[in-house]
Amino acid sequence: MPASVKGAVALRKSLRAFAPDLAKALPKEIGTALKPITKAARGYLPNDNQVLSGWLPKEKTDARFPTYTARIARAGISFKTTPSKPNRQGFRSLVSLFNKSAAGAIYETMGRKTPSSQFVQNQNTKYAGQMRGRDKMQGRALFKAYDENNGKARVAVLAAIKNAADNLNKRSQV
Repeated sequence: MPASVKGAVALRKSLRAFAPDLAKALPKEIGTALKPITKAARGYLPNDNQVLSGWLPKEKTDARFPTYTARIARAGISFKTTPSKPNRQGFRSLVSLFNKSAAGAIYETMGRKTPSSQFVQNQNTKYAGQMRGRDKMQGRALFKAYDENNGKARVAVLAAIKNAADNLNKRSQV
Protein backbone atom coordinates (compact mmCIF):
# COMPACT_ATOMS: atom_id res chain seq x y z
CA MET A 1 0.00 0.00 0.00
CA PRO A 2 1.30 3.48 -0.78
CA ALA A 3 2.40 5.78 1.99
CA SER A 4 2.77 9.54 1.75
CA VAL A 5 6.16 10.77 2.97
CA LYS A 6 6.84 14.48 2.62
CA GLY A 7 10.39 15.73 2.13
CA ALA A 8 11.96 12.36 1.38
CA VAL A 9 13.50 13.51 -1.91
CA ALA A 10 14.94 16.59 -0.21
CA LEU A 11 16.25 14.34 2.56
CA ARG A 12 18.06 12.16 0.05
CA LYS A 13 19.64 15.24 -1.56
CA SER A 14 20.74 16.52 1.85
CA LEU A 15 22.17 13.14 2.75
CA ARG A 16 24.23 13.08 -0.45
CA ALA A 17 25.51 16.59 0.21
CA PHE A 18 26.21 16.48 3.94
CA ALA A 19 26.44 12.82 4.99
CA PRO A 20 27.48 10.55 2.11
CA ASP A 21 27.83 7.59 4.46
CA LEU A 22 24.18 7.92 5.51
CA ALA A 23 23.19 8.34 1.85
CA LYS A 24 24.81 4.97 1.07
CA ALA A 25 23.29 3.29 4.14
CA LEU A 26 19.68 4.29 3.38
CA PRO A 27 19.27 2.23 0.15
CA LYS A 28 20.96 -0.72 1.85
CA GLU A 29 18.47 -0.60 4.74
CA ILE A 30 15.57 -0.30 2.31
CA GLY A 31 16.95 -3.19 0.25
CA THR A 32 17.18 -5.35 3.37
CA ALA A 33 13.47 -4.74 3.98
CA LEU A 34 12.48 -5.54 0.38
CA LYS A 35 14.59 -8.65 -0.25
CA PRO A 36 12.18 -11.03 1.55
CA ILE A 37 9.35 -9.86 -0.72
CA THR A 38 11.33 -10.40 -3.92
CA LYS A 39 12.52 -13.80 -2.71
CA ALA A 40 8.97 -14.90 -1.89
CA ALA A 41 7.66 -13.54 -5.22
CA ARG A 42 10.24 -15.57 -7.15
CA GLY A 43 8.94 -18.67 -5.41
CA TYR A 44 5.37 -17.96 -6.55
CA LEU A 45 6.26 -17.99 -10.24
CA PRO A 46 5.57 -21.31 -11.97
CA ASN A 47 8.24 -23.53 -13.48
CA ASP A 48 8.45 -24.04 -17.23
CA ASN A 49 6.47 -27.27 -17.01
CA GLN A 50 3.63 -25.55 -15.10
CA VAL A 51 2.64 -23.08 -17.81
CA LEU A 52 0.67 -23.65 -20.98
CA SER A 53 2.69 -25.27 -23.74
CA GLY A 54 1.82 -22.49 -26.18
CA TRP A 55 3.46 -19.99 -23.86
CA LEU A 56 6.87 -21.72 -23.92
CA PRO A 57 9.66 -20.69 -26.33
CA LYS A 58 9.66 -22.44 -29.70
CA GLU A 59 12.24 -22.78 -32.40
CA LYS A 60 11.74 -20.61 -35.49
CA THR A 61 8.68 -18.62 -34.55
CA ASP A 62 7.40 -15.23 -35.57
CA ALA A 63 5.17 -14.93 -32.51
CA ARG A 64 4.96 -11.51 -30.93
CA PHE A 65 3.40 -12.62 -27.66
CA PRO A 66 6.17 -12.98 -25.03
CA THR A 67 7.20 -16.53 -24.24
CA TYR A 68 7.58 -17.70 -20.65
CA THR A 69 10.91 -18.87 -19.29
CA ALA A 70 10.93 -19.35 -15.51
CA ARG A 71 14.60 -18.40 -15.17
CA ILE A 72 14.08 -15.06 -16.95
CA ALA A 73 10.82 -14.32 -15.13
CA ARG A 74 12.44 -14.97 -11.74
CA ALA A 75 15.51 -12.90 -12.60
CA GLY A 76 13.23 -10.04 -13.63
CA ILE A 77 11.75 -9.59 -10.14
CA SER A 78 13.60 -6.78 -8.44
CA PHE A 79 13.24 -3.49 -6.60
CA LYS A 80 14.42 0.07 -7.08
CA THR A 81 15.32 2.51 -4.29
CA THR A 82 15.78 5.64 -6.38
CA PRO A 83 12.89 8.12 -6.65
CA SER A 84 10.85 8.10 -9.84
CA LYS A 85 9.90 11.14 -11.87
CA PRO A 86 6.84 12.99 -10.58
CA ASN A 87 3.52 11.91 -12.08
CA ARG A 88 0.77 14.30 -13.19
CA GLN A 89 -0.36 14.87 -9.61
CA GLY A 90 3.23 15.52 -8.46
CA PHE A 91 3.71 12.27 -6.55
CA ARG A 92 6.91 10.23 -6.72
CA SER A 93 7.62 6.64 -5.93
CA LEU A 94 10.57 6.39 -3.55
CA VAL A 95 10.70 2.59 -3.64
CA SER A 96 9.41 0.29 -6.40
CA LEU A 97 8.91 -3.46 -6.71
CA PHE A 98 8.67 -4.65 -10.32
CA ASN A 99 9.13 -7.50 -12.79
CA LYS A 100 11.27 -6.56 -15.78
CA SER A 101 10.28 -9.57 -17.87
CA ALA A 102 7.15 -9.22 -19.99
CA ALA A 103 6.03 -12.80 -19.42
CA GLY A 104 6.47 -12.44 -15.67
CA ALA A 105 4.42 -9.26 -15.67
CA ILE A 106 1.71 -10.99 -17.71
CA TYR A 107 1.62 -13.89 -15.25
CA GLU A 108 1.44 -11.41 -12.37
CA THR A 109 -1.65 -9.61 -13.65
CA MET A 110 -3.44 -12.20 -15.81
CA GLY A 111 -7.02 -12.51 -14.75
CA ARG A 112 -7.21 -9.17 -12.97
CA LYS A 113 -9.59 -7.64 -15.51
CA THR A 114 -10.90 -10.74 -17.29
CA PRO A 115 -10.82 -13.72 -14.93
CA SER A 116 -13.07 -15.72 -17.24
CA SER A 117 -10.85 -15.43 -20.34
CA GLN A 118 -9.78 -18.68 -22.02
CA PHE A 119 -6.07 -18.03 -21.38
CA VAL A 120 -6.61 -17.50 -17.64
CA GLN A 121 -8.97 -20.47 -17.34
CA ASN A 122 -6.53 -22.80 -19.12
CA GLN A 123 -3.60 -21.58 -17.02
CA ASN A 124 -5.59 -21.95 -13.79
CA THR A 125 -6.45 -25.57 -14.60
CA LYS A 126 -2.76 -26.32 -15.20
CA TYR A 127 -1.32 -24.30 -12.31
CA ALA A 128 -3.65 -22.59 -9.88
CA GLY A 129 -1.83 -19.43 -8.82
CA GLN A 130 -3.95 -17.41 -6.42
CA MET A 131 -4.57 -13.72 -6.89
CA ARG A 132 -3.96 -11.72 -3.72
CA GLY A 133 -4.47 -8.05 -2.93
CA ARG A 134 -7.20 -5.62 -3.89
CA ASP A 135 -8.12 -3.67 -7.02
CA LYS A 136 -5.01 -2.46 -8.86
CA MET A 137 -2.79 -3.92 -6.14
CA GLN A 138 -3.80 -7.48 -7.04
CA GLY A 139 -1.47 -10.10 -8.46
CA ARG A 140 -0.08 -13.63 -8.36
CA ALA A 141 3.57 -13.16 -7.37
CA LEU A 142 4.79 -9.69 -6.32
CA PHE A 143 1.47 -8.43 -4.99
CA LYS A 144 0.88 -11.78 -3.29
CA ALA A 145 4.30 -11.65 -1.61
CA TYR A 146 3.72 -8.03 -0.56
CA ASP A 147 0.28 -8.89 0.81
CA GLU A 148 1.65 -11.82 2.80
CA ASN A 149 4.42 -9.60 4.21
CA ASN A 150 1.66 -7.87 6.23
CA GLY A 151 3.21 -4.41 5.94
CA LYS A 152 6.52 -5.34 7.61
CA ALA A 153 8.52 -4.05 4.62
CA ARG A 154 6.49 -0.82 4.50
CA VAL A 155 7.14 -0.16 8.19
CA ALA A 156 10.84 -0.99 7.77
CA VAL A 157 11.21 1.37 4.80
CA LEU A 158 9.50 4.22 6.66
CA ALA A 159 11.65 3.50 9.72
CA ALA A 160 14.81 3.58 7.58
CA ILE A 161 13.84 6.98 6.17
CA LYS A 162 13.04 8.33 9.64
CA ASN A 163 16.28 6.89 11.02
CA ALA A 164 18.31 8.58 8.26
CA ALA A 165 16.55 11.91 8.90
CA ASP A 166 17.17 11.65 12.66
CA ASN A 167 20.84 10.83 12.13
CA LEU A 168 21.25 13.76 9.74
CA ASN A 169 19.57 16.10 12.23
CA LYS A 170 21.85 14.87 15.05
CA ARG A 171 24.95 15.53 12.93
CA SER A 172 23.76 19.00 11.92
CA GLN A 173 23.23 20.08 15.54
CA VAL A 174 26.85 19.37 16.52
